[in-house]
Amino acid sequence: MSKLKKPIEKLLSFRLLRWFCPDHLIEEIEGDLIERFEKDVKQFGERKAKRQLAWNTIRFLRPDIVLRNKFSTQLNQAPMIKNYFIVLFRSAMKRKFYTAINISCLTVGISFALLIGVFVYGELQVNQSLRDIDRLFLVQSKTTTNEDPDFFVPTLLAKRCIDQYPQLFQSHYRFVDRNITVSNGDKHFRIQSMMGDASFINFFGFAVLKGNADEALTKPNSIVITETTARKFFNTLDVINETLLVSTEQNGRQEYKITAVIKDPEEKNSVTDFMNMDAHIFLSLANYKDFFPLFDDNSWKDFIISYVRLAPNTSRAEAEATLNKMVRQDAPHENSESRTFLLSPLKDYYQITNHGAVQKLVASLITIVVLILLLAVSNFINISIASSFSRFKEVGVRKVIGGLRKQVVTQFLLESIFLSVVSGALAIFMYQLLHAYFGELLGASLPSVFEIEKTFWFIIVSGIFLTGFFAGIYPAIFQSLATPIDSLKGKFKSVQGTIQFSRVLIGAQFLITIFIFIGAVVLSNQASYFLEKDLGYNKSHVLIVNSVPRNWTEAGFQKMESAKTEFLSSAKVQSVSLSMGAPGWNFSPGGGKLFKAENSSDNGVNYTVTGTDENFLDVYNLKIVNGKYFDRPESRIPNEVVINQTAQKALGLKIGDRVKASNFGDAVLTIGGVIQDFNFSSLHEKVDALMIVHNKDFEAYRFLSFKMTPGNVSESVNEVEKLWKKVFPEDAFNFSFADERLKTLYTTELQMKQAALVATILMLIIVVTGVLGLISLNVSKRTKEIGIRKVLGASLSNIVTLLTREYAILMVVSFIIALPLSYVLAMRWLESFAYHIDLSWWMFMAPGSTLLLVILVIVGAQAFKAASSNPVNSLKCE
Repeated sequence: MSKLKKPIEKLLSFRLLRWFCPDHLIEEIEGDLIERFEKDVKQFGERKAKRQLAWNTIRFLRPDIVLRNKFSTQLNQAPMIKNYFIVLFRSAMKRKFYTAINISCLTVGISFALLIGVFVYGELQVNQSLRDIDRLFLVQSKTTTNEDPDFFVPTLLAKRCIDQYPQLFQSHYRFVDRNITVSNGDKHFRIQSMMGDASFINFFGFAVLKGNADEALTKPNSIVITETTARKFFNTLDVINETLLVSTEQNGRQEYKITAVIKDPEEKNSVTDFMNMDAHIFLSLANYKDFFPLFDDNSWKDFIISYVRLAPNTSRAEAEATLNKMVRQDAPHENSESRTFLLSPLKDYYQITNHGAVQKLVASLITIVVLILLLAVSNFINISIASSFSRFKEVGVRKVIGGLRKQVVTQFLLESIFLSVVSGALAIFMYQLLHAYFGELLGASLPSVFEIEKTFWFIIVSGIFLTGFFAGIYPAIFQSLATPIDSLKGKFKSVQGTIQFSRVLIGAQFLITIFIFIGAVVLSNQASYFLEKDLGYNKSHVLIVNSVPRNWTEAGFQKMESAKTEFLSSAKVQSVSLSMGAPGWNFSPGGGKLFKAENSSDNGVNYTVTGTDENFLDVYNLKIVNGKYFDRPESRIPNEVVINQTAQKALGLKIGDRVKASNFGDAVLTIGGVIQDFNFSSLHEKVDALMIVHNKDFEAYRFLSFKMTPGNVSESVNEVEKLWKKVFPEDAFNFSFADERLKTLYTTELQMKQAALVATILMLIIVVTGVLGLISLNVSKRTKEIGIRKVLGASLSNIVTLLTREYAILMVVSFIIALPLSYVLAMRWLESFAYHIDLSWWMFMAPGSTLLLVILVIVGAQAFKAASSNPVNSLKCE
C-alpha cells in the first residue's frame, strides 16, 4: 500500500461508511474498498483515487445495506414483554403486604384527586357554555367611596353603548329580578324570575325546547319558562300558548302567555343563577310597570343589571374607555362625577365575585390534591427503595445475561405504572361509590363516571399514567445504576445517598400532613365561629317566610296587619314582623349616602337601608341603646327612623336630629332611636352604617319573620303553614329558619372545611400506612442485627428506642418547619375576614402531637414485636 498523507482509516469516506454500515458487514466492505483504492492510486494517482473512494463509499449508502438485518436480527419483543409481566406478578405476590400498601395509598390519593378534580373541573366550566363567552361582559360601576364594584348601572347605559358605538358594542341584555308567586289552578309556587330584554335567549344561547327564540319576549305579558317549571305545572313540555297567573305587586294577579320553553340552564351560571338566585321564569321588560310603577328602562336615574357583547376583535380596555367617555359626555353630573364603569368578563365572573371566594377555593383544593398525591407517590418511592435492596441480585443476573440498563428501567417503570393503573381502576370504582356523598359534603352535584365529559377522561387517564411514572422513575433509575458485580454481591455505592433521600421524603410527608392538619383545625374553628358568634340578634326559633304576597298598596298593608293578627292567635307563635329584609337574606335593596339635613351629601357616610315594622325588635331581640323603636301604627310618627351605633358615631347623631338620605329624595328624616350594632350580613365584612325605616314610609315589604315558641319544630311549622294557607290560599309557603339560612352565607368556607377534614383523614391514612410498610421493611432487614444486639445485652427499651428514634427526630424537625409556615398562612387567610378567631397555641400543638403519637404507636408496636422475639430465631434469619 502506498504511503498517504493521511491514514486511510481516518479519511472522511471511511468515517461515513462506519456511520451507516451495519457492524457485521463493515470489515468485508472496508476490505473491498481498500483493495480498489490501492489499484486506483497506482493507476490514477492519490487525488483521483480519493474521489473514486468517496464515490464507491456513497454507492454503499442504499437500503439493502443500511437496513440489512436492522429488524430481522433483533429478538422478538413479545417474550421480553411477557417476562416483564411474569417478574412483575411474582414480585407483587412475593411482597403482598407492601404491594397492598402501595396500591392502597395510590388508590386513596387518586380517589381523592378524582373527587376534587371533578368538582374543580365543574367550577372552572361555569359560564363556559354561554354563547360567545369570550365577548360577554357584565357592566359594573365603582365609586370613589366604595372599592367593591356594584352590579347595578343606569338603565340607559348599555342601550346607549349599542346605539352610539356599534363598532365596539354588538348587543346587550338587561334585567331586574323578582321572586314571584306563579299559579296554575290549585298549584301555587314561589319562583325566582328575571324581567328583561327580548334578547335574553339569543344573547346567551340557551337551548329552546319549544317555541321561537326570536319572538319569545317581544310582546307584553309573554313568559318563558324552563323545562322543570313546565313539568311542575303541566307535566309536559307542550305548553306553548298556555297561561300562568303571576302575582304582581301593582296590578294583582295577571295572566301571562307561555311563548317558549328552554332547557334547564346549568346549576351554576352568572345569568339565571346570578348571585345564587336560580331563576326559572323569564318575563318581558315591557311588563315592568306591573312591579315597578316609577321605574324607567331608559333613564340615567334608575338602575338595572346589564350585560354587553363586544364586537369581534374589540379589546376590553378600548370598550371600557369608550364607555366611560360616553358617560362623562352624556350622563348627568351625579352619575359621572364619582362613578367609574367597568366591564367584568362573564367568563371568569363566577370565580372572581364575592372577593374571589371560588377562585381561592379552587386554588386551595388543587393544592390539597397535589399534596395528597405527593404523599402517595412518596410512600411508593420509599417502599420501593426500601424493598429494592432485596432485588439487587435479580438486577445483577439480568445484566450478566445481557440485560441493558434501559431494560432494567423499563422493568421497574412498568411495575409502578401497572400498580398505578390498578390503583386508578380501584379509584374510579371508589369515585362511583362516593361521588354522591362527597358531593353533599361540598354542596355540589358530582356526576357519575358515566356522565364525566370525554375531555376530563383524557385528564384522568393521563394523570394515572403520570402518577405511575413519577412514582417509579427514581427507584427504576436507582436500581439500574448498579454494576453487575455489585448487584450480585448485594452492594450499592449510593445506598447512603438514597437513604438520605428517603428520609427527606418521609420528613416531607410529615411536614405536609402537619400543615394540612393545622389548616383543617383553623378552618373548622373559623367556620364554627361564623355559625356560633353572637351576631347582635337572636336567631334561635326564628322562622322566615320569603313568599309573602307583594301588594304594596294601602289595601295590601292592611291585609298584612290582619294576617299578623291571625298568626298571633296560635300558641306556637310569640311574635310576627313584616319587613323588607331579613338577616341572611337580601337584607337591603340598596344604600347610598346618609348625612345631616343641614349638610351636603359630601359630608355623609355610606349606609345600608331596610324597612321593618315595630315588631322586628321583638322577633330578633335587638338591643335599644337610646330612644325607642317604632311606635304602634296609630301613634307612629312619619319619617322617623332608627339607626345603629356605627351610623350614630360616624355622623355624631343624637335622638331628634334630622338627616337626609340619597335614596329618599328631599325627605327630612328624624332620628327616633339607636340600636346596638348587629351583623345583618356576613362576617366577611364589618357592620355598615344602618338606617331602618318603617314599612309604611318605605312603602314595600318582602318577608314575614316568626318568633316561634320553643318546642317541637315540625308541629310549629305545620301550625304556621295551616294558618298561611288559610290567610294566603293562593300563595306558596316557602320558609327557612334563620340559623339554617345563615349557613348559605359561608358556603365556600364550609366547603373548604369539609375538604380539609377529609384531606386530613386521608393524609393520616396514607402516612400511617406508609410508615407501617417502611418500619416493617426496616425491621425485616435488621432482624439479625436485633438478635445480635439482644445477645450482647441490649434491653427491650434500647432496641425500641433505636428503631423509633429516627422517625421521632424526623417528626420533630417537620413540626418545627411547619409551625411558622402554617402560622403565617393561617394569619393571612384569617385577615381576609372582618371578624375571625384568634390563633391559639393548641391549634398547632394538637395536630403535631396527635400525628407524633400515632406514628410512635405504629413504629413502637412494630419495634416492640421485633425486639421481644427470640434472638435465636433472629440469628437464623436470612
